[in-house]
Amino acid sequence: MYLRIGDLKLLKIKVKKDDNVIYEGMVEDAPDEIKNTNYIATKFESEYIIIDI
Repeated sequence: MYLRIGDLKLLKIKVKKDDNVIYEGMVEDAPDEIKNTNYIATKFESEYIIIDI
């Protein structure tokens, strides 16, 4: 079971869809559409958590 992106807190994220970055910034500042999306996979890259949807 995957969680929603909005369930993550206090993280800098890059959200990728089909290898294209569709959002970059803090989870709390993300648009509701992004926050309500379930993610498939995560990985660490520098200061960001990379989230694949």
